[in-house]
Amino acid sequence: MKSFAKKLALIMATVMVLSTFAACGEKAPAASTEASTEAPASTETSSSDEAAASTDAPATEVADSAEKTLVVGYDTFSSKFSPFFATSAYDQDAAAMVTLSMLNSDREGNVVTKGVNGEVRPFNGTDYTYYAISDLDVVENADGTVDYTFKMRDDVKFSDGTPVTINDAIFSLYVLCDPTYDGSSTVYALPIVGMDEYRSGMDTTFNLLVAAGKDNTDFSLWDEATQTAFWADVEQAGAHFVQDIIDYCVAAGYATAEDPAASVIALWGFEAPEGATTAEIFDIMLGEYGNDLAAMTEAEKASTGAEFADLMENYAAYATGVETGASADHISGIVKNDDYSMTIKLSKVDATAIYQMDLTVAPMHYYGDASLYDYDNNKFGFNKGDISIVKDKTTKPLGGGAYKFVNFENGVITYEANENYYLGTPVTKYVQFKETPSTDKLTGVTSGTFDITDPSMNLETLKNIKSYNSNGEVSGDVITTALVDNLGYGYMGISAHNVAVGETPDSEESKSLRKAFATLFACYRDTVINSYYGEMASVIQYPISNTSWAAPKPADEGYRLAYS
Repeated sequence: MKSFAKKLALIMATVMVLSTFAACGEKAPAASTEASTEAPASTETSSSDEAAASTDAPATEVADSAEKTLVVGYDTFSSKFSPFFATSAYDQDAAAMVTLSMLNSDREGNVVTKGVNGEVRPFNGTDYTYYAISDLDVVENADGTVDYTFKMRDDVKFSDGTPVTINDAIFSLYVLCDPTYDGSSTVYALPIVGMDEYRSGMDTTFNLLVAAGKDNTDFSLWDEATQTAFWADVEQAGAHFVQDIIDYCVAAGYATAEDPAASVIALWGFEAPEGATTAEIFDIMLGEYGNDLAAMTEAEKASTGAEFADLMENYAAYATGVETGASADHISGIVKNDDYSMTIKLSKVDATAIYQMDLTVAPMHYYGDASLYDYDNNKFGFNKGDISIVKDKTTKPLGGGAYKFVNFENGVITYEANENYYLGTPVTKYVQFKETPSTDKLTGVTSGTFDITDPSMNLETLKNIKSYNSNGEVSGDVITTALVDNLGYGYMGISAHNVAVGETPDSEESKSLRKAFATLFACYRDTVINSYYGEMASVIQYPISNTSWAAPKPADEGYRLAYS
């Protein structure tokens, strides 16, 4: 909401948290996924690594029982299991089970560029071999451009037995770079030669109608009936949108169940008449964002996860592209070399580009239309400006990953081992991701409902885990626990609207007031963190997790304590 998304975020009480996963007994590992942990109000949601363990049979039985199902306790899914459109960490985990990527990374997060034959890298004194479906060569040219050349294996198959070729990679890349693409990938932001020419001259009807506004009288790109229907759809979706945010705030404790609308309005920092409906609140909220629907939906999505487009009855009709000017029919910097190789040319050196080269390789014959692919004639498996055919498969993924998606029913995603997986069929034949409330995760493991999960980590959780084990430790005869550094951090923010001198949030007096509070809170960061997390968290001085390679180190020149 406004006070969350547009607040003055003062990074003062930052904390890096250790996350946890817990599993029944001390049994054989079987799979690896990622999930998010929950944190108290002073922290943000962050991610952790989960390992897997077997169910209630002894270890010797597990080794001989490939038919057993590994059940993982998970948070709520949004059913966006597509490698193109998964946004939440849980949906991304679900998609990753079935998806192939061009590259791999080692245990330190470094990109593996020679994975076809296996690349050996040491970690903590032990050598590990990493594999991938392609090698990557990076060449900086004399003219300042940079070539990223991928060379794929020629024996990889999707789970349905269809061979994987460079055409599938090119198709996937063009989906992510389409002018109407509205997923979470930002690969189109890389300085790829020809990208601007390809994405210019086209926009979605949705974006154009939003920019034009309700009072638009220029109907050269659409008719008046379309515009009228669009804004009626927006108003209807807006009421549901506000209700979703209210529900989120009540569940998170930000608003009261007795009068949720009034509480949420107070958090936003604007006035609304008593008894205002959700539709009326939406209009007020939209006005607070300067009637910029796109900015509002982006900010609210970042704060609460609410998906405005999902609430519109006819969003798909407004998501296709409309030509607004000249536009190239292909991206000149994406070049197919042969059936198993392509080169992506960047116009300049970009230090972060290597981390975005782990590109999705999705089956064109499933997500797209093979009859619409003709590389020589600039056709890439779908019609430019219309990726509806790709979106139609969002809830039913298919790929070449370790597992095949079976179904999602009653809050449970079921997977089956992919016998065509390029590294061999996984030993554990069946895996289930099961939705479960956070409060039930720990008891779910002890009762045998599922085999592994990620309960919220704090001193109370560890105390409860120890109580289940006869040895009084976090790992014992009932539960095996592992703690890992979390790639995430928490922070405290101060609302500029609610903490101000008078009614002038941007005055020097108001800024000084917030800085005073921030400095005070900063002085007691250790006290607050130690009382809740104990040794499972540490105070950090910069808004970046210490697990990141980019995190400043105390020995770095210019390193300072926050508010020192």
